[in-house]
Amino acid sequence: MSEIERSTTEALIYVWLEHDPAAAAADVTIPDIPGINDLDQIADAIRDGRVGRYLPVTLHFADHPAPGPKRVRAVDVARLLRDRNIRHRRRYEVMIGAFDDPDTGD
Repeated sequence: MSEIERSTTEALIYVWLEHDPAAAAADVTIPDIPGINDLDQIADAIRDGRVGRYLPVTLHFADHPAPGPKRVRAVDVARLLRDRNIRHRRRYEVMIGAFDDPDTGD
């Protein structure tokens, strides 16, 4: 790819909320602004509501739409929200009757 082609294509940060990056397309894309930390850009997108209201425990992100395992990065959402002073509430989903628990027999 030439320098002209590279500069005209918009760089993106690909974010996976629920699926494994190796198995599914990214749930959200964020424009990647050169010179700004990826985590700051993700935090801004969360703050602006571009990532959605409900977030998983861990976000996976990469700079490629179909990254290899070494190119995928992960961030703890609770820590990101706390470190960037983003107001949030913590919720837990209880999986009742969805799975059999071999330890309890339920």
